[in-house]
Amino acid sequence: MKNLFLCALAALVTIGMVSRAEAKDPQDAESDHVIITLKSGEKVDCYLHRGWHAESSVFKKENYSFKVTRTPDDKEPIEYTADEVECIDYVEVTENHPDGLRWESHPLARPNFASRYNTIQRLFCVDKVGENATTYWWKIWVASGINGMSRSLQTNYGIRFHNDPEGIVYPYILVNSVLMKDRYPGLQDFCKKWFKGPEGKVHKKEANENDAWILDMYDAYLEQMGDEAANLPYPIPDKKTNAE
Repeated sequence: MKNLFLCALAALVTIGMVSRAEAKDPQDAESDHVIITLKSGEKVDCYLHRGWHAESSVFKKENYSFKVTRTPDDKEPIEYTADEVECIDYVEVTENHPDGLRWESHPLARPNFASRYNTIQRLFCVDKVGENATTYWWKIWVASGINGMSRSLQTNYGIRFHNDPEGIVYPYILVNSVLMKDRYPGLQDFCKKWFKGPEGKVHKKEANENDAWILDMYDAYLEQMGDEAANLPYPIPDKKTNAE
């Protein structure tokens, strides 16, 4: 029954994508106009043919692979993955994104039984750039409904610390976890205490109004660390990074 539902869902998504493509006015193609910066530094001016977004990823990894064409009506798409690109910049600007929308490729912290420092490469949309860190959002499919028989989209938020040479993006929930113990000592407790004490209510209100509240928290943490902040993150001698 579950397989039947997923197949039906995939068919509906595919039909919807085809219908939108057929109905799209040629002059609207600029909404899919992007500039890709590859790991080599080469820039590719192209148009999205199939995006990496979770909405387009029913049976494949979200925020990982995508296809582009050199022109809007090109019939020979080229595939790229998060392992091959540095970032993707949308050419068309909007009122909410006057500088254009940007997606960046970074390792995502994904602890498992083999290694708490496991990461997987993914694409993330830039949310807000701070002095010491950058926040991102991305969507994933999660099981929902009775007995997890259906799936729904969930928006996740994460942070990348600018002093991290590996550029790892940590989901917010991991910032106040044991994962921070060795690399960013004290950050786990500092994050938990951020919502406690006299200023806790103010911080909670700010967090409810602004997804990038964690930037202020991290700035305060670095200030507390003083000169020692320059040594962060501490290396992990026995770190093991496993590919998904």
